[in-house]
Amino acid sequence: MKIKLKTLTSIGAIVLFSASSFADNPIIGAPAWSTPARGDVQPKNLDLAKQTLANSKQAYSQAEIDNKFSAPDWFPEQHTLMPKIVSSGRQPKVWACASCHLTSGHGHPESATLAGLTATYINSQMQAFASGARLDYSGHMNRMAAELSEQEILAVSRWFASLTVKRFIKVKETERVPRTFIDETRMRRLVANSGSTELLGNRIIEVAENREKVSKRDPWAKFISYVPVGSLERGKALVSSGAGKTIACASCHGVGLKGSAIGPALAGNFATYTVRQLHGFKGGTRKGAQSALMQSVVAQLSDHDIVDIAAYLSSLDPAAE
Repeated sequence: MKIKLKTLTSIGAIVLFSASSFADNPIIGAPAWSTPARGDVQPKNLDLAKQTLANSKQAYSQAEIDNKFSAPDWFPEQHTLMPKIVSSGRQPKVWACASCHLTSGHGHPESATLAGLTATYINSQMQAFASGARLDYSGHMNRMAAELSEQEILAVSRWFASLTVKRFIKVKETERVPRTFIDETRMRRLVANSGSTELLGNRIIEVAENREKVSKRDPWAKFISYVPVGSLERGKALVSSGAGKTIACASCHGVGLKGSAIGPALAGNFATYTVRQLHGFKGGTRKGAQSALMQSVVAQLSDHDIVDIAAYLSSLDPAAE
């Protein structure tokens, strides 16, 4: 059974969803740096020269790598066979899931890390995107989830839940960061070639350690997360005890913040993604399953608190015993 748009939960959600297939959905309260607009649109890459990746037997052109309907699979021996919806999507509206979330399930700062989540949780969030109860700031997930059948959502959920998460983010406290820009896909924050820096302020800036690996959609590319000085200590206090403003995260998200029966894994995720989600709960643009539990949790958190929590959670090793 395909999920129909008539199941959207509000007229407001319908307006946001149907205004444009690629329209941005505002996440109330979320800072602009966490919900970046697209950069200038560049001509479509038609480069057909084959590229390789260390330790991989595969070869893809940049045009193939950037094809949203055929995700590059550099290491097919490292995972079970991908469902077709994950590897190829369904034209013309549904992109290959692995083109954004990668064959490792790690994703990039604009998308969720799915490895380490349960199939039940992924399934519930896909249902929330499809109904409009949860809004994706780019609009892509709302657009695509609404096109999927129940069987496809189940296949996606089970496959990504089968992946094992690894640590791939290095968190650095700093006052200044390299000057960056967002490319036209919104999927990459790139360091400007000028070599100049700027004040970080109350932001989190996440960039790839190796720009070339990210452009090739290397599923194991590593990232650097620049966070404000002192944010890790402050975030640890908020996450561990609530610091008088909220509750300890482990009470719902389990030991080591690796997930439980009622809360998803939080450890080692992209901090900008976490910032968007906390503001989504606080501003009411995320109303999917169990979201009511989070509304009171985030109610008293300031913008600085949210940055501190996201920074600390990103610093945790999701694979630690």
